[in-house]
Amino acid sequence: TVKGYLMTGEKRYRVMALHAANLLAGRYNPAGRFIRAWDCGNDSYNGMTSGVAIIDCMMNINILYWASEVFEDTRFKKVAMKHADTTLRDHIRDNGSVNHIVMHDVDKKGVVNGIGAGQGYSETSCWSRGASWAVYGFILSYIHTKEQRYLDTAIKCANYFIQQTEKTNWLPKLDFDQPENPCYYDSTAGAIASCGLIEIAKITGNTY
Repeated sequence: TVKGYLMTGEKRYRVMALHAANLLAGRYNPAGRFIRAWDCGNDSYNGMTSGVAIIDCMMNINILYWASEVFEDTRFKKVAMKHADTTLRDHIRDNGSVNHIVMHDVDKKGVVNGIGAGQGYSETSCWSRGASWAVYGFILSYIHTKEQRYLDTAIKCANYFIQQTEKTNWLPKLDFDQPENPCYYDSTAGAIASCGLIEIAKITGNTY
């Protein structure tokens, strides 16, 4: 709806986009400082569905940055940045790989109750599409905020992604740590990461 509004100027798209931003912001947990991923409606993830956050949401928060700019309401941007900071702390590993799912304590900042494999091979592996969300999501957060930590994180995740894909002729495995046989690939992860790399290159001049 944001793209529809930008391309057509239709006010109804603007209203729909604002509604979506409000709904996303409404999923924010101020105690844990994260946006809840989804409503599972069961006892998945050890009964901690209210504390589940996923790396994918780094792409979702861009609508919050947009809403903050268009409606001059800093609350949207603050929610986006707090979620990005929590993601940086709890999802991004030292080598630039990512955790797909993190289960947080809903009442305490910084308390992680567990890690979930999600779409990945295992809790300690790296789902390539999740890694691509990190590359693209953090560079977009930098573009909207100019906070150096987001650029640094995007670059770190990009370097990890490149190191992994150059081993397989630039076609990313579904999970970078999956068994060799059978071997599955995810071209979508490559496309997403490429978008992020283009944005990084525009800013840093590094064409990799």
